[in-house]
Amino acid sequence: RSELVVIPEKLDEEEQFIESDDDIPYYSDIEAMILDMDLEPDVQDLYENEEVSRYQHEETKRTIVRLEQGVHSCTQRAMASHGALALLYSRHSNYYIKKTEVLLGRATEGVHVDIDLGKGGGTNLISRRQAIIKMDKDGSFYIKNIGKSSMLVNNRELHTDQSQRLLSHHLVELKGMQLIFEINQSCMKQ
Repeated sequence: RSELVVIPEKLDEEEQFIESDDDIPYYSDIEAMILDMDLEPDVQDLYENEEVSRYQHEETKRTIVRLEQGVHSCTQRAMASHGALALLYSRHSNYYIKKTEVLLGRATEGVHVDIDLGKGGGTNLISRRQAIIKMDKDGSFYIKNIGKSSMLVNNRELHTDQSQRLLSHHLVELKGMQLIFEINQSCMKQ
C-alpha cells in the first residue's frame, strides 16, 4: 500500500530543537544556524594570537560538519520510519515518496496528484500536472517536466518534456517554490 504523508506547516521559532526521531530539521533552519556562525577569525585576534584563532576556526568547521551529519541522519531515519523511497521537502512541507512514480502538481476537482504543490502557496502558478518523479530499476531517480512552464533542478533549466537525474540534496525550484530531494540510502542498498 502506497501512502503520501504531508507534514503540516510548523511555526517559525528562533531556534528549533529536534525532539523526536520523526522531526526533520528544515534545511533553511540549519542554513540559518550556519550563516549566523562567525566563520572568519577576527582580524584583531589573528594578530594577537594566531594559534588560538586557527583552532577557533577549525572548531567552527567541525561544528558545521556535525550539523550537516545530524541533518542527514535525522532525514534518513524519518524516511526509514515512514517506509519512503525518497523525500521531497520544503520549509513548510515534507512529502514522503513511497511509490516508484509520483505526479507533482496542483490538485483540482478533476485532477489527482500524488504531491499537491498547490497547498504551499502560488496555487495558480503551478501546472495541474507539473512533473513526474520516477525511480528506475537500478534505483536511480529522474524528474521529468510535463508542465507548461520550465522549472529548475540544481540551477539547470528544465523545459517541458525534458528529464534530469535526481540525486540527494538536489534543489527543485518551481515558480518560486524551493524543494530539496533526498534519497533513502538504506532502502537503495537493499
